[in-house]
Amino acid sequence: MASSISFGCAVRTQRSKDEEGSSLIFALVFLIVTSLVVISLANLAKNDLVSTQKFKSAQSLESAANSVTELAVDNMRYNFMPQTLNASPPQPCWTAGSSPSQLSLNGQQVAVWCTTRWNPLSESTRVVTFYACQNSRSASNCQASPVLEAAVTFDDYTSPRRAVSNAECTSTCGVAMSIDSWVFDAVPPTVSSISPVSGPVSGGTIITITGTGFVIGATVDFVGTNLSGNVVLPASAVSVSSSTTLGATVPPLAVGESYYVTVTTPTGTSAYGPVYN
Repeated sequence: MASSISFGCAVRTQRSKDEEGSSLIFALVFLIVTSLVVISLANLAKNDLVSTQKFKSAQSLESAANSVTELAVDNMRYNFMPQTLNASPPQPCWTAGSSPSQLSLNGQQVAVWCTTRWNPLSESTRVVTFYACQNSRSASNCQASPVLEAAVTFDDYTSPRRAVSNAECTSTCGVAMSIDSWVFDAVPPTVSSISPVSGPVSGGTIITITGTGFVIGATVDFVGTNLSGNVVLPASAVSVSSSTTLGATVPPLAVGESYYVTVTTPTGTSAYGPVYN
């Protein structure tokens, strides 16, 4: 009888030890899983904080770019800035010479650059494109990839149009204004080549333009390389084959003049590059 009791106690003791071992293993697994969950939550919280800071920084930059561009628009509306005429890379919008037009807002240093297309005999007297970026970037770099790009049309004559001339406006600058586009993180089209590169001055030649960012509705212009003449001639029959190829018919040209070929889409106008003679 004593032997039977001793055997029963031994079984219970072994079972207790097994249960204790199982409990320890379960507790260890639980601690490991809990630790992994805590680490994951900590990483998520850290990533959220980093993302929040990046979002606030991006939002701050966009807000500053928006404000500086609005200031540039107000200045360009009432002031004729010859340095910006057909400028590529663009030029400062309210400061003279090469000194950038810039302000510090929301802890961000933002510069804004302008280029103007001028047609004094049209109701769209001036079409000005504004490029806003952090001031550490060059004008050409900003033009290629701006934080904010805006296109604004000004009419420099009162209505009804009486004293229309090809002189720079003074007291009548900007009597009417319309915002054509206001785009953050715009990617303007580019023009890498044209073929053929020459043709008769009577126009009519169909050219093929290659580049990037072409979309249906794109327009093509021939901008005189003699920038003092401010000659901008629109091409006709623009046909977009793909985002990298389009065709256009050359307009009548001036004798002895060469022209930059540009493409304009809702995200902007390509910088001056290939020349057509």
